[in-house]
Amino acid sequence: MDTVELKKILISKISEIEDNAFLEALHTILNRKSSDIEKKDYKHYNLDLLKAEEDIENGRLYSHNQIKEKVALWKKR
Repeated sequence: MDTVELKKILISKISEIEDNAFLEALHTILNRKSSDIEKKDYKHYNLDLLKAEEDIENGRLYSHNQIKEKVALWKKR
């Protein structure tokens, strides 16, 4: 399937959609630039890693067993 044919199929299918929320989601996807998203994602990911390393250095962490205990308590609620 070539690009022109694919575009025609997509246009046809989109024109049949009546769900406004779905159309807005498609609009959002089409308006995003993947390179911008990737740059933001990498920056966010790297910031998260730095925060996690800082938490570890400062002893702000839980063992596997501590997490299992917390989950068990949450499930009892």
